[in-house]
Formats: sequence, structure tokens, C-alpha cells
Amino acid sequence: MVRKKKKVNLLTKVLVTAFAVYAAFTMVSLQVKIDNMKETQDRLRRELELQQLLNAELYNATSGGIDRDYIAKLAREDLGYIFPGELVFQDISSK
Repeated sequence: MVRKKKKVNLLTKVLVTAFAVYAAFTMVSLQVKIDNMKETQDRLRRELELQQLLNAELYNATSGGIDRDYIAKLAREDLGYIFPGELVFQDISSK
């Protein structure tokens, strides 16, 4: 019995080569995307840790109860409030 060698036609070779090039290009582009996503994930993880620290500080500052001196300081500096009968002097020499 004589075996006939099947000839692979030119179209099949071109299609296999095109698929190999496409697969290689896709793998490289996906690796670049993965690297970018890892960088983004690391940055977001650092931002999350920083925000958690800030939240913990705020919680500790507010959980100790109301500090009257702190409230008075905020009222004076931020809102411009004064106690009844209190005199406030403004330094105009620095203007």
C-alpha cells in the first residue's frame, strides 16, 4: 500500500502563521494591560491604607467625647465667634 503525502496548501500555511502572529500580539498586549492594572491596584491599595489611617485618626478624635476647648477654638478661629463680654483685638500693623 502506498501512502500518499498530503500537501498542505499555501492558504493553510498563511492562516496558521496569521493565527500565530495574532496570538503572540494578543498575549503581549494582555501582559501590558496586566502590568498596568497591577500598578493601579498597588496605587489604590496605598490610597486605601492612607484613608483608613485618616479615618482611624478622625474616629479617635471624635470618640473621646466633646472637648469644650477644641470646640471653642474652632468657633473662634473658623467662625469668628467670641464669648459674651470678651474683647477681641485685631493686629492691623501686619497688613
